[in-house]
Amino acid sequence: MLKYIIQLIFSLLALQFIIACQPQNEGKSQQEISELKQDIKQLREDITTIGSQVKEIHEIATNAQKPQHKTLPTQANFDGGGQIPLMGDAQAQLAIIEFSDYQCPYCKRFIDQTFTKLKSNYVDSGKVKYLTRDFPLAFHPKAQGAAIAANCSLQQNAYWPMRAALFKNMKQLGDPLYQQTAVELALDMGKFSECLADKAMADKIAQDIAYGRSLGIKGTPSFVIGRIENNQLITPKLVVGAQSYETFVLLLDELLAKQPQD
Repeated sequence: MLKYIIQLIFSLLALQFIIACQPQNEGKSQQEISELKQDIKQLREDITTIGSQVKEIHEIATNAQKPQHKTLPTQANFDGGGQIPLMGDAQAQLAIIEFSDYQCPYCKRFIDQTFTKLKSNYVDSGKVKYLTRDFPLAFHPKAQGAAIAANCSLQQNAYWPMRAALFKNMKQLGDPLYQQTAVELALDMGKFSECLADKAMADKIAQDIAYGRSLGIKGTPSFVIGRIENNQLITPKLVVGAQSYETFVLLLDELLAKQPQD
């Protein structure tokens, strides 16, 4: 099609040059002009059709990148009253709640390949609040202990670096790693050790699991994504799996575009 368009343009330009420089054989030239006009009319119609087809192809490709999701009821008090790990601007328009397991390789894949970009472009920019809840799976024996260690570091404002260290050293999960990391983060070791043995930490994780199950979550990582209004998450989407950064961009930008304008 592009080759045809170029040929047609050159034909028209050439004909204009002949008419300007060689006016003889006027009847034949007028006939050629008429034929070219018909070709141009058809070309315009073809271009309109192609434009429509390109738009449809773009929409199909975009939708193909969006993961399957389940729409959930509006979630009140989605941030757990400020008692769960959270990063982001208080005025952020959107929220992501991540449910994860420290022994899950797919959770680690998400952390390694996607989380940093999400944080840089959406959380640090003030667009998204990012929250985490624990969902240790029964067949991952070390996930529960790692979740407790992370929550104990939250008490000393060191949750995010502890979380990063646990995912980075997934194959070494266990008390020696928790103690070593706590020392490196300059935590109060007495308080940290006491917290590790506190039944309240296990209860908190059980509450996260129960909440996740109430939303239909069965595996990790899972994400609840929605817009925030009056401290509620409005009809959020449940997305499962270690999705790519580009997939999150599609979901988040779509939600941002629907935000009411001031």
